[in-house]
Amino acid sequence: MIRLTKAGEYGLRAVRYLVETGGDTRISIGDISVNKKIPEPFLRKLFKPLVQNGIINSTRGVSGGVRLARPPEEISVLEVVEALEGPLALNECLLEDVSCEFLDECGMHDVWEEAQAAMAKVLRSKNLTHLSKF
Repeated sequence: MIRLTKAGEYGLRAVRYLVETGGDTRISIGDISVNKKIPEPFLRKLFKPLVQNGIINSTRGVSGGVRLARPPEEISVLEVVEALEGPLALNECLLEDVSCEFLDECGMHDVWEEAQAAMAKVLRSKNLTHLSKF
């Protein structure tokens, strides 16, 4: 089974909440945690790579919180997934830094490559305004 980890699932759920609340409004992490049923310490950890990848902005302090760094139509689902999960790879042989000793004799490599490209195309074509309920 190929599926997102809890980090990917929770991260997408939290980012979708930012879209639902207007995108440019600062929302407290506690509010997101309660409304989306995500443990707050885990949510804080998830937001670090989203900030580092320019998906959300974070402000500390009493009036602080998080908000989208760009309009939701400019942020692809693939960007969010890769920020949280790392590069999309349906099989280990498709990772850039891995070489497979069976590459020349393996008929599956091309299949995995095509499937991964198709998945990436779909996730890249959907922006945050396209997310459905999680």
